Amino acid sequence: MNEAALYSEDQGSGSPALVFLHYFAGSLRSWTHVVESLTAARRCIRLDVPGFGRSPPMPDYNVHRVAQAVAGQVAGLGLDSYILVGHSMGGKLAMACAAARPAGLSGLVLVAPSPPTPEPMDERERSRLLASHGDRASAEQTVRNVTRRPLRQDDIATCIEDNLLTSLEAWRWWLEEGSRENIASEIGRIDCPVLVLSGSEDPVIPPRVIAAEVLPRMASAKYLEIAGAGHLLPLEAAQDLSHAIGAFAERGQAE
Repeated sequence: MNEAALYSEDQGSGSPALVFLHYFAGSLRSWTHVVESLTAARRCIRLDVPGFGRSPPMPDYNVHRVAQAVAGQVAGLGLDSYILVGHSMGGKLAMACAAARPAGLSGLVLVAPSPPTPEPMDERERSRLLASHGDRASAEQTVRNVTRRPLRQDDIATCIEDNLLTSLEAWRWWLEEGSRENIASEIGRIDCPVLVLSGSEDPVIPPRVIAAEVLPRMASAKYLEIAGAGHLLPLEAAQDLSHAIGAFAERGQAE
């Protein structure tokens, strides 16, 4: 396959554009509520990472190969200026993309990002997930495990459906390898403004992990903690994210 042939949805107009990458076992649909208000002033481009949502899997996976597929898709859009927004797994991929200093990248937003170092995943949870690909009951349990604010029923249904859509190749890659990859030595190459957000009650990437593994490698990054929220910030705290991302983009234009 053409590794850059990713499924995407493109809404709104305005520069810098916002390019969104989703969490593990999710899809571009996780950003639906975040972009609802942002499209009034911004072009919002949401991508399904290879093997997730409606993007086909890759023949061979690693963080850099997936980041290159994302970068190729973005380069094909010919954007003069854009901000890359990555959630969880998408945050690690966004860091890998930004470290390559692509043309037009004007900012980076990391939402509860998987750190550039190996993610401190509970090994019992890793084993549960590896053994439960395609299992609806496990998908429902995962949504309960990672959230702290209540979700709408239709959002829960979307999370479960996206979980079940994930290809086995992508599923096993992230759990066995991608989450464990160490790209920390590359993070110093990132030279654009950075905003990092986390939920105060995130059980997957808690603030202490952000403080220890992300922020020290990005000395100039701005940090925002969202009180009472868990890991699925685009669904648990969509308005908070929309406001923070919009303000970040406005500050970049003013500088």
